[in-house]
Amino acid sequence: MNPTTVALGYLFAGAVIVPAILHFFKTRFDCIDIGLVAVGGAAASLIPTLGGIASYAAMIGILYWRLGKDQLFPDIVVAVSVARLALIPLFLLFKTHT
Repeated sequence: MNPTTVALGYLFAGAVIVPAILHFFKTRFDCIDIGLVAVGGAAASLIPTLGGIASYAAMIGILYWRLGKDQLFPDIVVAVSVARLALIPLFLLFKTHT
């Protein structure tokens, strides 16, 4: 799959799905937090071979840095994990049409 497509998917997940899950957990966050997570996750996904793992770690690390250690589990880990799992059908859709 095209790396740009993957990066755009991670950008979408960081900008839309992660804040929705954090809102569900009633976790306080700012728009800059979400922007950093979305851009950081998308940028890390462009690393050859390790992009998926690096992107996941970057998203969790940035949220941990911005929100604090008391929010790590379940708020941050679950939000990022659900966002990544929600991308599977989207990536399968793009995979079948290319």
